[in-house]
Amino acid sequence: MQSEYQILAILARTDRTSQRQIATGTGLSVGTVNLLLKKMVRKGLVKLERVNGRTLRYVLTPQGMAEKTRLAYQYLKVSYRRIVRVSQALERAVARQALLTGTPPRLVFYGPPDEILEMLKLAAASLNLPYIVVSPGGFTADDPARKQAGGGTGRRLTGDCLVITWDGADAEAVPAEIPRVNILDVL
Repeated sequence: MQSEYQILAILARTDRTSQRQIATGTGLSVGTVNLLLKKMVRKGLVKLERVNGRTLRYVLTPQGMAEKTRLAYQYLKVSYRRIVRVSQALERAVARQALLTGTPPRLVFYGPPDEILEMLKLAAASLNLPYIVVSPGGFTADDPARKQAGGGTGRRLTGDCLVITWDGADAEAVPAEIPRVNILDVL
């Protein structure tokens, strides 16, 4: 779905492009682009025109434009649902930790700068929860002062923190006494 949308979006901007250029613009392989374009031609989303003996031009049809709009709408719906689910999961994790300690925890988002981090930031903002972000490798085992967090913010990682991790984050680097939750496990 997303790959088809990406190809249709490129074709909506320009019909003077090659499969290799589409592959570069989408991050897909040339073979995948070729297969998807053939599928889109069969479905009537894209029309193939021969410019000369060796060059083809891919033209988005009105049906292709409608499909691009439909796919964009579906992507937005799915993304919104994910953001809501992440927000609810974050709210549950914070509430659980607050029940254990009696006070709301300070949030530390520990993981790569990807779309999950962006969803967590949106969720924290909608819940009015302050947070700091620590990239993987931000905790060092030789810090006797209990791990600086947040790149020089002066805030120390202590038991009143709740570290939120997700795929790709090395939660083992987080000190054992600090509570942590993999947000994907709570979804």
